[in-house]
Amino acid sequence: MELKFTLRDFVSVGLGLAFINIGIDHFINPVWYEPIVPEILPSAYFWVLLSGLFEVLFGLMLIIPKTRTISSIGIVWMLVALYWANFNMWYNDIPLNDTQYDDVWHIVRLLIQIILIFTIAWIGQITPFKGKEKLIEMMDVFKGRITSSGFQSGDRIVVGTWDESRFGKFADIMWARPDGHRTLIAPSKDIAEYVDEMYSFDEILIQEIDVEQNGDEMKVSCEMMELEFVWNRGWKIPFKRSLLFIATVELFFAKLFFSTRTHGVTRNNRKEWYAIDRVSKIIKANAIISGQSAGQISPMKEPCKFGFSEAPKKPSSCEVRTHIL
Repeated sequence: MELKFTLRDFVSVGLGLAFINIGIDHFINPVWYEPIVPEILPSAYFWVLLSGLFEVLFGLMLIIPKTRTISSIGIVWMLVALYWANFNMWYNDIPLNDTQYDDVWHIVRLLIQIILIFTIAWIGQITPFKGKEKLIEMMDVFKGRITSSGFQSGDRIVVGTWDESRFGKFADIMWARPDGHRTLIAPSKDIAEYVDEMYSFDEILIQEIDVEQNGDEMKVSCEMMELEFVWNRGWKIPFKRSLLFIATVELFFAKLFFSTRTHGVTRNNRKEWYAIDRVSKIIKANAIISGQSAGQISPMKEPCKFGFSEAPKKPSSCEVRTHIL
């Protein structure tokens, strides 16, 4: 009988042995790991040993083909949970083994963690590599771009420009004034009613919205305001993720780094997922509101409170697929 070892098998064995080795080290040298355990957790020693136990267990299961998928799911969740300790070390400048690490080291450490999560998901052939889900066929799917920015005046603006949707191609504007008053500007009554059912507004305006996009520049105009945005190339997520991945792992990192949510429940109890395909930083933005300039571009210092997720605090433009069930 001929045994065939694939690349997935070799990587599984290598990472499995690595997890076993690191897990055993948690028992041999727990003092080395204890400083980075968040203070909110009682008995750092206990959590070090518990994480070591799971690393050994999942490492063994990763090596065995029959338990590889189950192990992969467990390891992905474990890596997400354990990053809390790494982030605690970064945020609170905690030295490890009397060594203080700079931001570059922590960023590299984070990238390694993310790559490791995706590698484990690939090994177990679990999310995000399962492809299109049947559930999507039952959803309202909007494909386009969400562009958001704050301004010196205190105005916060979120523009959705949708190339594909149940309403065809359209754009809408969500505007939070400095006093918190929330306005939806939509091009038709049908769109306004649809959006208003899911999000919260104090005022709804029906106005024609014109959009001119040329590469990384976009101009948006309506009766109430004229907007201009310029963004950089940004970074693209090169593969599709399942809704489960978006609602769990991706939600964790979106909340941690962008103060946003990729999954939640709307005001009318519909489930919504944001699948981000590209994230770009806005490098220039102008807003003329009722003939008055809103001033220089600014981070969103106050929440908009349109729905379950806030826009990124830093001005951003994201290619996105929104799924609503």
